[in-house]
Amino acid sequence: MKKNIGAALALYPSPVLVVGAMVDGKPNWTLVAHAGYASMHLPFEK
Repeated sequence: MKKNIGAALALYPSPVLVVGAMVDGKPNWTLVAHAGYASMHLPFEK
């Protein structure tokens, strides 16, 4: 059964990650949005 919910915001706010690296001796920063987990367990865990 289909139900029309009208206009809705499809992208909800999510945390933003700040990723930094040293490039040629200077700090370089970028923002990464909509990041998440690929798995709840590490590959070497059982």
